[in-house]
Amino acid sequence: MILREKTFKDKAYEQIKARIVSGEWSGGTFLTEKFLNDLLQMSKTPIRSALDRLEMNGLVKLSPKQGVIVQEVSLKKVLEIYELRLSLETFAARHLTGKLDRKHFELFDQNLEEQAHVIRKGDIMRYVELDEKFHEILISGLDNEEFNDVMTRIQDKFLMAVRATFIKNKERLWGSLEEHLAIRAALAGEDPRVTEDLVAKHIEYVKTIML
Repeated sequence: MILREKTFKDKAYEQIKARIVSGEWSGGTFLTEKFLNDLLQMSKTPIRSALDRLEMNGLVKLSPKQGVIVQEVSLKKVLEIYELRLSLETFAARHLTGKLDRKHFELFDQNLEEQAHVIRKGDIMRYVELDEKFHEILISGLDNEEFNDVMTRIQDKFLMAVRATFIKNKERLWGSLEEHLAIRAALAGEDPRVTEDLVAKHIEYVKTIML
C-alpha cells in the first residue's frame, strides 16, 4: 500500500488537535490564527483548513469576533460517547469471540505489552492513546467501514474524556490493563456472553468514575 504524504493542512490539524486532546489547550482557551501561524510556521491557508476540520469535529469553535475557542467537552457529551461505545463494542465482542485471526491477537498482545510499559513509566497520555488503540483493534475485527468511521469520529473526544478519567484516578491504570487482558483472553474463547459482559463492565466502570 502506498502511503499518501501528509499535506501542510494535515500536519496543522494533527499538531493543533494534539495540543487540545493532551489538555495543553483546555476548553475555553482562546487562540488566534496569527498565533497558530507563528507557532506552526505555516501560512493562513493550511491553518484555516485545519481549524475548519477541527470545528466540524467539535474540538473548536470559530468566532468572527473572538477568534478560535477550544471547546469544552461536557459531562453530557462524555456520557453520550460512552453509551455509543457500549453499543458498538459489546456488539463487536459478541460477534468476534472465537473468530479473530492471529494477526489481531498479535496486535492485541503488542498493545497490551506497551500498556504495561507506559504504566510503569507513569505516562498517562501515552496510555490513553494505547487504550484507544486497543478498542480500535477490537472494532476493526468486524471489517465494517461504518463502524470504523463512527469510532474515528468520536476518538478525539474519547481521548479527552479518558485522559481526564485517568488523571483523576491514576490507580485505575492497572485495573484498566487487567480488564483489557481479560477481554483479550475471552475473545480467544468460545463464549460470546463472557466477552460481551467483560466489555460492558469495562466501559460502565469508566462511566461511574465520570459521574
